[in-house]
Amino acid sequence: MARVTRKQADTIATRLNSMLGRPEECYLLDETTGKYVAQIGCIHICAQNDTHNIYELANAAGGCRGLAYGLTIRECYDWLQAACEGVRLARLA
Repeated sequence: MARVTRKQADTIATRLNSMLGRPEECYLLDETTGKYVAQIGCIHICAQNDTHNIYELANAAGGCRGLAYGLTIRECYDWLQAACEGVRLARLA
């Protein structure tokens, strides 16, 4: 089994977001106000206390909905790959 890096897992998260028609970046800079704006619906990985969690941005204030907790980066990669496969299969049905 090959080693999985954070960059590879983030790439799969970006692919999942694009498959679902969701924003690919969590925050974008609003050029008129100079502030960052949360992109609601973006699925991303967050590392905390030596574990990784998969979140979905839920509101404009940056609040998140947890999808999976306490994972290694390999488990995040596998979880996101399975979600991509689920989207692909749902489109075939």
